[in-house]
Amino acid sequence: MNNTTSNNFNDKDHSKKGAGWWLLSLGVVVVIAIFALQTLGGTVSDNFDDIDSALTDGGGGLASPSSGGGNSSISRTPQAGDAERALANDGVLQAPPSTTPPPVDVPVDAEAGSTEEGLFGTVTVGELETDDLLPEADPIDSRFVDYGIRPFVDTVADPLSTFALDVDTGSYSLARRFLTEGQLPPRESVRVEEYVNFFEYDYTAPETGLEFGVDGGPSPFDDETHILRVGVQAAELLPSERPPVALTFVVDTSGSMNSPDRLGLVKESLSLLVSQLEPSDTVSIVTYSGNAGIILEPTPILERETILRSIDSMQPGGSTNLESGLTTGYRLALDAFREDGVNRVILASDGIANAGVTNPDQLAAGLRSAADDGIGLVTVGYGLNGFNDATMEQLADQADGFFAYVDTIGEAERLFAEDLTSTLITAAIDAKIQVEFNENTISEYRLIGYENRAVADDDFRNDAVDAGELGAGHQLTAIYEVRLAQGAESGTPEALAFTSEVDDSSVLGTVNLRWQDPETGEVLETSRPINGDQIEETWASTRHDFRRAVVVASFAEVLRDNPFADELSLDALSSEVNSLAQDTDSFDFQEFATLVEIASATP
Repeated sequence: MNNTTSNNFNDKDHSKKGAGWWLLSLGVVVVIAIFALQTLGGTVSDNFDDIDSALTDGGGGLASPSSGGGNSSISRTPQAGDAERALANDGVLQAPPSTTPPPVDVPVDAEAGSTEEGLFGTVTVGELETDDLLPEADPIDSRFVDYGIRPFVDTVADPLSTFALDVDTGSYSLARRFLTEGQLPPRESVRVEEYVNFFEYDYTAPETGLEFGVDGGPSPFDDETHILRVGVQAAELLPSERPPVALTFVVDTSGSMNSPDRLGLVKESLSLLVSQLEPSDTVSIVTYSGNAGIILEPTPILERETILRSIDSMQPGGSTNLESGLTTGYRLALDAFREDGVNRVILASDGIANAGVTNPDQLAAGLRSAADDGIGLVTVGYGLNGFNDATMEQLADQADGFFAYVDTIGEAERLFAEDLTSTLITAAIDAKIQVEFNENTISEYRLIGYENRAVADDDFRNDAVDAGELGAGHQLTAIYEVRLAQGAESGTPEALAFTSEVDDSSVLGTVNLRWQDPETGEVLETSRPINGDQIEETWASTRHDFRRAVVVASFAEVLRDNPFADELSLDALSSEVNSLAQDTDSFDFQEFATLVEIASATP
């Protein structure tokens, strides 16, 4: 922390008495400054020291922000060479969001005034102003963080695209809440991947670990580009195969939670979750407002009525000390820890923090090491006005967990009943993808979304670098927009003899998927080429769920005001979405079609 003290002194008195008073005043200022620095600097570490001591057994446990642990902050510290690689390395460098906005990819060979063809039409490069690419963002004072956009990347300059897997869905659920309230969601709240990953697709589940597939086709909105989809599926687990769980609910009961869609819905959600648990499972509850308190020690589900009475007893009031809630919650989770089971902290909050430590970087310090010790985190957001999306999403990412947003009891049923096993059981740790594009067949590419999940290309096989976690049965979808190489020489297996179609024998690239098995600790990797015969010739011939994924991504791009989406209207998109909705029995997608219509009619 840097404190700057400015003092104005009268320089007309040069007497010894004046000099003495000057020195005395300066000394007082220095003493006060030192005291303030010591006090403020120790606030976080002192509050977390209790947890650190409790969890530390052979070097593990929560680390204080001053400990300097390699994985104890939300964002990777930029390493030597990162700035130089910014243009050539696909992805946004994850510099601390509370300091400077993250850099984004820009076309290496682009000049001002040149045009960029995209999924949604043509954009003049000069129109992509710095403010569009690098919006100011302060997650301490703002509800959302705008991570920028991804323009096209020249394949010759950088053929590698690397990112951590992310199965959060909160951004879409939050948009649904805004739209049902008659408002467009703030553009900085839109994370494209969370819209796409909200929906289920027809992927094949492996017996263990992770598996992926690739398909694609021409863009429905731009004759010059194609769309590639990489779909990842985690192994499924039957409810009967689920190990026992120890859940610690950390519930925000501050004054800001005093509404039916906040604490009222939290109570309904947690009661629903308790009804889905087995007799061998345990639940404990921490509530926090100005300070945190334990209202339920670890209790077996056999005492279900006791648990439900504790949930029902929660009342709102006071300020919001999220730091105290997390500290107490993780300490209680350690007390309830089960070596033979799954251990999770479930944070239910509107994300507001106005007492104690409020900086998301500091709040998240140590959560990663706690995850390594076997205590995972699920953050569940509630409420609309004032909801702090940035804090909830970043806490989940740092703790190798995931973030969801509950806007209705139906969404609570989806999260805590239908998808309970995925919510609680981990199938893969530190999962990441690296796609290597073939410069002979792909001239440029653009990953749509995942701006805040970038991993340096050189770190793909660096297992000390934090990545993403997938639960049992979880799916992840990544969508690339690519431009085929023009004038490729024929006569080689990789070459294209034409520019608007993909030859079946063409090799477009290679997908590499890497993760750690949570049971054995073994790091696994699988790879597969992207062949031309996986790319359909027409939009109509692509798989139905492929088209659904593309239009969902397109909707998100329009909502976040991506310059590449300027030529795509919501009315045109709505027509395509309604056509697809008529051919599916998916309730979620039919609801999505309604939301697109609402958005198109919302000024």
